[in-house]
Amino acid sequence: MRFLECITTAVFLCSSYSGYANQTSNYAIKSFSNANIVDVNNGAIIENSFLVLNGDTIEYVGQTLPKRYLHLDTLDAQGQYVMPGLIDTHAHISLGEVTLKETRGRLAINANSSDELSKWNAKELLRWGVTFIRNPGGSSIHNLKYKQELAAGNIIGPKALIAGEIINRGEFDGLTIDINKNMSLQTAIGQQKDAGIDIIKLYAGLSDQQVKEAIKIGHKFDMKVIGHLEEVSWTDAANWQIDGLVHAMPISSKLLPKEAKEQYEKHSRPGAFAHFEWYESADLNSIPMLELYQALRENKVHVDPTLIAFKNSFYGDSQHVIGHPNLKHVHPELLNNWKTFFTFNIGWKPEDFSRARKVWPKVLSFVNRLYKEGVPLTIGTDLGNPWVIPGFSVHQEMQLFADAGIPNSDILRMATINAAEQLNIAEHHGSIEQGKASNLLFLKNNPLENIANTKTITKVFLAGNLVNDQFDQ
Repeated sequence: MRFLECITTAVFLCSSYSGYANQTSNYAIKSFSNANIVDVNNGAIIENSFLVLNGDTIEYVGQTLPKRYLHLDTLDAQGQYVMPGLIDTHAHISLGEVTLKETRGRLAINANSSDELSKWNAKELLRWGVTFIRNPGGSSIHNLKYKQELAAGNIIGPKALIAGEIINRGEFDGLTIDINKNMSLQTAIGQQKDAGIDIIKLYAGLSDQQVKEAIKIGHKFDMKVIGHLEEVSWTDAANWQIDGLVHAMPISSKLLPKEAKEQYEKHSRPGAFAHFEWYESADLNSIPMLELYQALRENKVHVDPTLIAFKNSFYGDSQHVIGHPNLKHVHPELLNNWKTFFTFNIGWKPEDFSRARKVWPKVLSFVNRLYKEGVPLTIGTDLGNPWVIPGFSVHQEMQLFADAGIPNSDILRMATINAAEQLNIAEHHGSIEQGKASNLLFLKNNPLENIANTKTITKVFLAGNLVNDQFDQ
């Protein structure tokens, strides 16, 4: 049992391009007519529009075509819906299998990473219209290599902001830095800044004081700081000016009412059991939770719920998760790892799955409450973790937001312009406007009417290049 507790406590993160059809590196001006533009800023459709792309930039969008473009061969978009490329704010693009290794007579957990995985996932992300990602942790070497290869034009994939090894107290080779054992917070964060890492991520093993100090140090280095926190209260982290929190699991006992807190601390089990046991004890209308909503809203802390990762875990004994037809798009190394060893729900019994499914509506209610309280939300998937399908999972995540009662127009904003604003890339990404990046999805059907219509992709443009023309999906 100690083996299972080790795994579930320690672990939560939170190819070739020849398969692209009609891929082109042609930067000639492209002009489209009869396009229905999805205006994510206003939650509206601008019908019968013209769209002009000049290389990697949107040069013009409007309902009349200026004379200077009349000489162009204009392509008829045939009334398709054109929206900005999607942003996955939680994509561990280089992360591979999780294993146990014996080191100096003891078992140690290890996460593999590779450039091959980055290339595979990049292709699959583009397949489903994801043109920008935030990679919230992993191997600095491989995450930096991905950005360098993109910049050099050696690979094609979504642009990225990246974290390196996650700052933690406790060992997880290939994924974290054990600051208690190896180095100080100042040194760990400074080294990542010097290496070219964009974001600092803090992990669940840190103490209150370490989280507070790491936020200050990260900001001193002019870096955004995000956290996957558990016993450290989200309320405290928000008041300490953390920039973002990940996973819809604010599972600190400090956020429970007094009596529930005592019972939870007495009877809760370690690791991923807490993902449903905390919700069984939580009162989303209690004073601690009301204080949490206020702290997140007032400090403008964005939350990346990664609902699909938990839906996959809570329903991880169901064929629609572990037998999903789109698992064929997962890298074989990862898929084999999930089938043979690593899942979030290691050690769960049938009654645990039953309890988890019973509280699932409460998880959705929590995300709905964050939305109603004005907490900024983004769409992230936890790509790299069990049963999360690269690219396709972004559409699953948006559907779960719809299941939580969030309007389609707001979900589209969360997946585009809101995410761009939170990542400080909105000057060039997140909406279809003159001067922004020509990262676009062409859809058969209107996503404002049904969020599932984001899956009706016919074309994906990345920096003005057609990288997809009706992939085999």
